[in-house]
Amino acid sequence: MINISRVVTSRNFAQPKGFTVYRTAGNWVRGRWLVDPEIILKLQGTITVANNNDLEQVPEGDRVTGLMCFYSPQPMYITRNNEELSATGISDEIVWKGHRYRIVSVAPWQDFGYYKALGVRMAGD
Repeated sequence: MINISRVVTSRNFAQPKGFTVYRTAGNWVRGRWLVDPEIILKLQGTITVANNNDLEQVPEGDRVTGLMCFYSPQPMYITRNNEELSATGISDEIVWKGHRYRIVSVAPWQDFGYYKALGVRMAGD
């Protein structure tokens, strides 16, 4: 397999200051969702504008505005339960250039050294 994580983090392609990921986890306790303290991560990677193929991967693709692709060697998550490999939590949120994006889809290309996450801008049009 070809590991392209070096391309994803290359200074020729990657964002020079990286991007910030806000990760929220928690657990159900007696029918209530208890949120753990938010984890703030600084990830390195490449960010691109989504194209038509990316839009087809998202159920609401025909009405999405502000869809971006985030590539990083570190995993990014959508809403998940504790039966999966990661802790229970809601979708990661990424702040980039003053806009906040919620991750709606993750393509696990870890065999090739990276993850591709699609994020929808949460505010604005």
